[in-house]
Amino acid sequence: MKNKLTPAQELVGSLSLLSVGLLYGLSAVIAKYLSRYLNAYQVIEFRFGIAFIAATIVLILSRKSLHNLKGLDKKTLAAFVVTFPASAILFTLSVFHGSVALAVFSFYAANLITQFILGYLFFEEGVNITKGLALMAATISLLAFTNPFSNFAVSLGLVFGLIAGVIQGIASGFQKLLSTTADKVNLLVVQTLTGAVMAAIIILLTGKSLTPSLNGFSWFVTTMFGLIMLAIMYLFLIGYRYTNLNMGSILVSSELFFGPVLAYLLLSERIAINIFIGGLFTAIATIFVSLSTGTNSTLAKKVA
Repeated sequence: MKNKLTPAQELVGSLSLLSVGLLYGLSAVIAKYLSRYLNAYQVIEFRFGIAFIAATIVLILSRKSLHNLKGLDKKTLAAFVVTFPASAILFTLSVFHGSVALAVFSFYAANLITQFILGYLFFEEGVNITKGLALMAATISLLAFTNPFSNFAVSLGLVFGLIAGVIQGIASGFQKLLSTTADKVNLLVVQTLTGAVMAAIIILLTGKSLTPSLNGFSWFVTTMFGLIMLAIMYLFLIGYRYTNLNMGSILVSSELFFGPVLAYLLLSERIAINIFIGGLFTAIATIFVSLSTGTNSTLAKKVA
């Protein structure tokens, strides 16, 4: 940042990104709660659909136009707007087929490793000791999730979480290519529309209803689920305006804490010892990545 920030601005930036971590963790808990009323694809359909309506309203009020996307590379844009919702769908499936803690921890571990590989192969990001330690910690976390030394198990929740993390890592790579030229509101509109369409197609192909029966409170929770997505996007913009990238990444990674804690408080989910150990090493890997000099944050690109 070229201009020196005031303490008040730094506080706003820090609180914004800490809120992102909280909202990410809450989103996973909401998805688990909605599994009582909706299947995974319906959850995604409503989340993206509501977010699309809200993003469109923001687009209209800000007097922007989707024509701003015309100058972008169409293949890169198409790849990004497809991989982003695909990752969200798979993460939701992970929550449906496992615990919130396993979904969050496995997602981050796979995402970190994918970012490391893509950064090295395609973005000429160097390898240093800190990154090496991060990769080692992320690998150890994956071993802990499968509990290889006792009762080896690979659950559907773990598989979906890992695939979601890998695809999100790929999406972040495309996001990096678009970040300098793309308008974020425009991207958000296209992302949410694509996610809603993808989920709707899957629902129709599986013969499920697009309009399931929900009670009043469930409708409220579903609506909030979609609006939280928009809130995360806004808080990202504010947070990284007033916070440096490395410290911001650590603040966002607070989801690793908020997700499991909220799941325990609101859903009475308990964390198995191997999942706890895996999550601890995932958090360590995240901090190492964030502190690595010259590294673009993995976590900062999850939704941005």
